[in-house]
Amino acid sequence: MPQAATSLRSVAVLTLLTLGQMGLQFALQLLLAKWFGTASEMDAFVAASTLPLVVSGLLAGALASAFVPVYVQTREQSGESAAWSMAVQLVCWLSLFTLLLWQVAKHFAEPWMRTLHPGFDDEQIWRTAELFQTLSSLMVWNSLSGLARAWNHCHGRFAVTGFAALLGNAVTVALAWRGGPSGGMDKIAQAVSIGAVITLAIQMPWVGIFSRGWPVTKESQAGVRRCFVLMLPLAIGLACNQLDPLLDRYLTSPSPGSVSQLGYASRLAAAVLTLSTGGLAVVAFPALAKHAAERDDEKLRAEIAAALRFLTLLLVPVVVSLVWFASPLIRDLLQRGRFSAEDTHVVSSTLVMLCGLIVGGSLGEIAAKVFYAWQNTRTPVIVGLIGFSIGAALKFHWVQPHGILGLAAATSAYYLLNVVVLLGLIALRLGLGIFHGVLGTLVRVAIASAAAAGVGSLLLRTSLPGPSLWGAAAGSVTLLIVLVLLRDDVAWRAVRMVLPARTQEPRS
Repeated sequence: MPQAATSLRSVAVLTLLTLGQMGLQFALQLLLAKWFGTASEMDAFVAASTLPLVVSGLLAGALASAFVPVYVQTREQSGESAAWSMAVQLVCWLSLFTLLLWQVAKHFAEPWMRTLHPGFDDEQIWRTAELFQTLSSLMVWNSLSGLARAWNHCHGRFAVTGFAALLGNAVTVALAWRGGPSGGMDKIAQAVSIGAVITLAIQMPWVGIFSRGWPVTKESQAGVRRCFVLMLPLAIGLACNQLDPLLDRYLTSPSPGSVSQLGYASRLAAAVLTLSTGGLAVVAFPALAKHAAERDDEKLRAEIAAALRFLTLLLVPVVVSLVWFASPLIRDLLQRGRFSAEDTHVVSSTLVMLCGLIVGGSLGEIAAKVFYAWQNTRTPVIVGLIGFSIGAALKFHWVQPHGILGLAAATSAYYLLNVVVLLGLIALRLGLGIFHGVLGTLVRVAIASAAAAGVGSLLLRTSLPGPSLWGAAAGSVTLLIVLVLLRDDVAWRAVRMVLPARTQEPRS
C-alpha cells in the first residue's frame, strides 16, 4: 500500500504548538474558575462569548474548508498568481462582511441576548449584553484568522499559524492576569479580543498583499466563485454544529450555574478535540486535496488509513483517562477559590458524557475533509443536518430529567452517528482499505492504555500534591513505552524522529 504523504514531523510540530495554546487557554480557565467559579458573572461571560464564537467558527470553518481544495486546484491549473489573487479577494470580501456584521451585532446586543437566554433576569441580560459588545469583535478577528490559517497551510507554513495562536493566547492570559482581579470580567473580555487581534496580525501575509498586489483575472474570479459555491452548503452544515452551543445555553439558562458548568466541560472537551485532531487534520488536508485532484485513489486510501491509525492511537488513551480519572483531574486542576466540590462533580460527569463528542468530532473532522477534498460539500451537510436534528430532539427530551448530563449525552450521540455514516460512505467508494492497520493499532493501544491506567491508579493513592497530574505524566510515559515494545508503527516513527537511528521496521 502506498505511504501517506502527511509528515509526522509537521503533525508533531503543530500538535506541540497546539498543546502550548491549549495550556494557555486552560490557564485562563483556571483564573476564571478561581475568580468567578460558576457565579452569575461567569454565566454572563460564557453566554456573551457564545454567539461571536459561533458566527466566527461558522464563517472560518466553511470558508477555510472550501478554500484549501480550490486554492490547490487553482494553483496547479492556473499558476501561483491566480491563486494568490483569489485569496486576497476573499480576504477583502470577508473583511467587509464581518465588519458590517460586528456593527449590527453591537447595535442589537440586548434584544439578541434576551432572545438567546430566556432564563436570565433583566440585570443579567444587561450584563451579558455589555460583555457581548466587547466580545462581538471576535466575529471579525477570528473569521479572518481562519482564512489566513488555511492560506498558510496551503503553502506548508504550519508553524506560523501555531505560533500565532500561541502568542495570541499568551497575551490574553497575561492581560487577564494583570487586569482581571481589579477590572473584573470586562478586563477578561478585552484581553480575549486583544489576543484575537494579535493572532490575526501574525498570520496574515500583509507584506505580500501590499507588495505583490492581486491582479484580478478570469481564473482568480472563477476560484472566488467556486469557493462561495462550495461554502454555501458548508455554512448550512456548520451552522448546525455552531448552533448546538446556542441551543445548550438556551436550555440551561433557567438553572443558575448550569451555563458555567456546561461551559467548563465543553471547553475542556473542545480543547482535547482540537489537540487530538487539530495538527493531523491541518497537515493532512492539503495532501488529501492533492490526491483527490490527481484522482489517485490508492494514495488517498493510504492517507486516510494513516490518519485513522494516528487518531486511534490518540483517542483510546484519552477516553480511558477521562472515563476513569475525570473527577480527580478536575479536582486537582479547577477546584479552588469559588469553584466548589459540587462543581467538580458536575463538570467531571459532564466531561465523561462528552467523550462521544471527542471521538466523533475527531474522526468526523478527517472524514469531512475527505469529502471536501473531493469538492463534495453537500454530503457532510446532509449527514450533519440529520444528525443535528436527532440530537436536538434528544436534548429537548433529556434536559428535563437529566439536566446538563442529558445535553452532553445527546451531543455525543449525534456526533458518533454522523461519523459512522460518513466513514461508511467513504468506505463504499474507496473500499475497506481506508481502515488498513486500524484494528492492529486499536489492540496495541488498548493494551498500552490499560497499563497506563494501572500506573495512574497507583499514583492516585499516594500523598503527592495533585496526584492525578503525576498519574497522567507517568501514564503517558508508560503508554509510549508499551507501544514501542509492541512495535506500533506510529510510536516507532515518533521515537526515530526524536532519536534518529537504524531500527528494524515496525509493523503497521
